[in-house]
Amino acid sequence: MNKWLLYPTAIQNFPFKLYIEESPDKFLVLSVQDKWPGPGKKIFCLPDGYCDRENLPSETPLEECEIITSERYGKKLTVVLNRKTRRRCWFLFLKKEHKTRVGEFYDQVFWITHSSAKERRPGAYIPKSKDVRLLEIIVDSRERRPYKFGDAKIKKENLKSGDYALVKDREIVAVAERKTLDNFLHELGTYDFFKIALQELNKNKYKAVVFESPYSDFINPKKQKFYSANYIADILADLFVNFPEIQFVFCDNRKFANE
Repeated sequence: MNKWLLYPTAIQNFPFKLYIEESPDKFLVLSVQDKWPGPGKKIFCLPDGYCDRENLPSETPLEECEIITSERYGKKLTVVLNRKTRRRCWFLFLKKEHKTRVGEFYDQVFWITHSSAKERRPGAYIPKSKDVRLLEIIVDSRERRPYKFGDAKIKKENLKSGDYALVKDREIVAVAERKTLDNFLHELGTYDFFKIALQELNKNKYKAVVFESPYSDFINPKKQKFYSANYIADILADLFVNFPEIQFVFCDNRKFANE
């Protein structure tokens, strides 16, 4: 397991230095103001880059603990430690523009825990693109009435799988397949071919099938009269089991699906 190491320093404002092993022998280094954020408090940190194991301080650390898991989500790094107390925390990495030097930015890092965030109740953090115009989206050229994506960069091509693809650094990183209820019922006539198409979709790093109807419509005899509710439920369950890495999203209508 990766290591969590805390060392003392001689700096009054930042009396501790924290080393977080994000990958084998690669430690994120932070100068911190305390050993752990207290209730209702967050700790301001100074980022000191990265170091390898050979460059760790020679003295014995004040704290040494194994890291169960650490994950980055956009500006957020979450860490779970292998100990009974003070186990879960996260670090928020921000860039702030200098008030007196327009166009110049500096780094801010905040160390937060459950108890420190409990009183503030900040809500959910979801990484988002700052500017939709930075998104590059491919729309399959065979799409009829394609979804709208505002000011994003749009181009039409014949996609190998899916109806929409998100491009980053000239590579497709995410693909979505849209399905109306009628489309899905039509696919059941050649169900094995539909599963082969999903196998190809599944080759992408991120993938989703977006239904433009809620789950209840699929098993409602008033919405579709071709198949029994039990049969459709079994088919959907079969998809979930065979393709656990694909996100199957049920939306109320086309507008919600586009959103």
